[in-house]
This record gives sequence, structure tokens and C-alpha cells, in this order.
Amino acid sequence: MRVRIPEAELERIAQIGGIPLTWEEGVGADNQRSVQNPDSPALLREMAEAAFADDPDAFAEFVSENRHRIRDAALFGESGEQVTELLVLGYEAGIAGGSAACMNDLGALYYMGDLVEQDYGRARELYEMAAAHGCLQSVINLGYVYEYGRTGEPDYAKAYECYALAAALTHSSEATYKLGDMYSRGRSVRRDLGRAHALWEHSLELASDCVEQAQPAVRIAKLLVDPNCGDWGMQRDPLRALHLFQVAEIGLRLDIADGQTYYRRRLQEAIEGQERARALLEEEGGALE
Repeated sequence: MRVRIPEAELERIAQIGGIPLTWEEGVGADNQRSVQNPDSPALLREMAEAAFADDPDAFAEFVSENRHRIRDAALFGESGEQVTELLVLGYEAGIAGGSAACMNDLGALYYMGDLVEQDYGRARELYEMAAAHGCLQSVINLGYVYEYGRTGEPDYAKAYECYALAAALTHSSEATYKLGDMYSRGRSVRRDLGRAHALWEHSLELASDCVEQAQPAVRIAKLLVDPNCGDWGMQRDPLRALHLFQVAEIGLRLDIADGQTYYRRRLQEAIEGQERARALLEEEGGALE
């Protein structure tokens, strides 16, 4: 059942976007919203339109499709505060309509803390709400909250449960490589790099593009140049490692360009890994001469 959005919130959304609450007849059979202030930034109007849509998921979909415009406007535009305020209000309107996507995405907004004040507690509440509404991405996101102790002490058992549940219920490359991380670090389970490797390989298979490939690729590549990889039933393979480090570099650069600057350290690992793989290949070539 759709929850009614409070009139005060509707008025705030309308005022920010320059859209009145009343409807006027448009051309043909469709009704169109009139714009009181034609000088209002186009993005704000579009965001307000999406927030008023009948589909409660519409706002989350709009933000996903226009995330670069919204981020740039919020961080660098003259109407940055208005964009950020409307971003939160739009998500809240979708949540009032029962949108699990809006619950998850607003949670991510508070988790990241780059556009709004960081609030891990609020993020966790929203992730739990979204998970209860069937959003499996929120189950994965809760895994991060538990694994890194964002709202208290780390709880590796709960993190493992989240990643394992998401990996079992959906073909998620992210959930699968995070499950591999639990085995590689021995968190809540016995450390087993062989199993971690198998999960990372499966994650790589599930990845739909180079951005998704980046995380499992860099993990596998690091194993393939590890002199102790034989202890876990693997053979050192610097040629494949070089390729995977290169795949990881491309995906990580795209992630960073998309605002995920916390991957800079992982990018450096991918770049340095290529140098190490090349050095190993040169050593092998010299040994064959």
C-alpha cells in the first residue's frame, strides 16, 4: 500500500523544483505540470518531476540515470544545496511509497557521506528497511556495515551471513567476491585461499563489465604472482596476472571517475602489480635463454 506523503514535504519538493502542486491541462489527453519559474535549473525541475511520479521507484531510477549530472550540480553548482536537499526529499518520497530502491540508495548516500553528512546509523536503518522489502543489494551493503564495524564492533559472522545470502539468492559478482574475502581473511570461517580463489574466479565470470571485473580481477592477480600460491593449490601465472591487473586498472579508473575515490589505493595496487608481473615474465624469459 502506498503511504501518503505529508503535504509539507510535497510543498518543499514543489518549491525547490519550481513546480506547483496543481495540475493544468496540457496538449492532447495527457496532463502536464506547469512551471511557475521558467528560470529554475532544468535539473531541479526534472528531479521534482521524478519525485512526483506515480511509480515510487521512478526517483531512484532517475538518479541512477543522471547520477553524474546530480553529483556535479550538488558539489559544484550554484544550486548545490537545493540539489542535495531535493535529492534527499525525492528519496524520502519514494520511501513513503514503499520503494526499496529509494531506501537502499538513500542509505548509500548517508553511508558515503560525500553529499550529505555521513551517518552510518541512518544508513544501516535504511539498508535494513530495504532488505526487508526484498532489496538484495541492501543485504550486501549491510555486510559492509558489519564487516567494517560501521555502527559498533565488527561482526564477521553477520557479514558472512549477508554475503552468503546475497550470493545464494542472486547472481551477484559483488556478493561472491566479498564472500571470497571472508575466506581469504579467515573472518567467521577458517582461512582458505583455495576457496577464496574459487569464489573470486566465479565472481569474475558473473561480472557484466570491466567495472565489475575490477575487484575479483585484482584479487586473483595478486594470488597469481604470490610465491606461496602453491600452498593453496595454484600455479604462479604472471602472464594471466598481468592481464588481470590491466583489467582491474581500467575498471578502477572508471570507478574513481564516477566518484569512488576510495579505490585509489586499490588502483595503485593494480599498477604496481603490473610491474611485478612484467618483472616475473622477464625472469622466466631469461631462465629459458
